[in-house]
Amino acid sequence: MNRDDILRILTEILDEVAEVPADRVTPDASFTDDLELDSLAVVSVFVLVQRRFGLDVPNEDADALTTVRAAVDYLESRVTAAV
Repeated sequence: MNRDDILRILTEILDEVAEVPADRVTPDASFTDDLELDSLAVVSVFVLVQRRFGLDVPNEDADALTTVRAAVDYLESRVTAAV
């Protein structure tokens, strides 16, 4: 799975959880500031991330992932390591 696939899936999750339009999901977008997710929505995003990617994302890791780029980088490293 490459970065584009990860970003596409993350964009789908953001739309599903918080109805964030795809054009607002940019690498530098902050989940809370730019995409306007509240803490519950962020938790919901990472619950779905775990399900869709088949990965465990510890809470302390999820808390540190504040931008789309950080989440994609993290998921890319985890997905690659899992293969």
